Amino acid sequence: MKKILSIVLASTLAVGFTAISVAQDAPTQEAPKERAPKGQRAAGRGDKNAAAGAKVGEAAPAFTLKTADGKDWSLSDAKGKVVVIEWVNPECPVCERVMKDGTVAATIKGVKEQYPDAVYLAINSSASRPSSFDATPAYLKDNKIEIPALFDRDGKVGKSYGARTTPHCFVINAEGVLVYKGAIDNSQSGDGKTNHVVQAVTQLKKGEKVEPSETKPFGCGVKY
Repeated sequence: MKKILSIVLASTLAVGFTAISVAQDAPTQEAPKERAPKGQRAAGRGDKNAAAGAKVGEAAPAFTLKTADGKDWSLSDAKGKVVVIEWVNPECPVCERVMKDGTVAATIKGVKEQYPDAVYLAINSSASRPSSFDATPAYLKDNKIEIPALFDRDGKVGKSYGARTTPHCFVINAEGVLVYKGAIDNSQSGDGKTNHVVQAVTQLKKGEKVEPSETKPFGCGVKY
């Protein structure tokens, strides 16, 4: 009887050690990572490429860039004027949408109604898509938008501002201070009710505090 019990006990211990060994050797399974919504993924790509960027309430970073016709254009050229900068990429569907549905035209009109001498700029920093630079002049002309198109081929200006998406808008007051940065309006899908850029400029004209001074930009990530 003792011999039988010893055999049973030895077998039980062997099975237990084997189970422990298998459990220790088994690979651990990582929980699947959640995918962010498409618009947020685009903004994330821009975040990795852009620096912390310009801060609301501080002087807007100075820059000089080439226009589509090869001339130099500097932020200092607009000294004493309100400046609105929109980051663009003609190959971005969201940029195409805000242009085709009249959002950009309405934004420029709203800005000019408050400040007739305001300067509205389009900056393209998408150097990894060289064809987007070639397409920019036609993108503006075909949509009857007459604003300077500037090419940021090395991405330094975009990164200094923290431009994340196309479109991404920035409003600079007449003293050269950044007062708003973010989305052009409050809807990526095209049914926006509030144009953030026009609202910021209108508040500026009235001497009011610009609120909101920052919103989350939407669109394609800037292709630095």
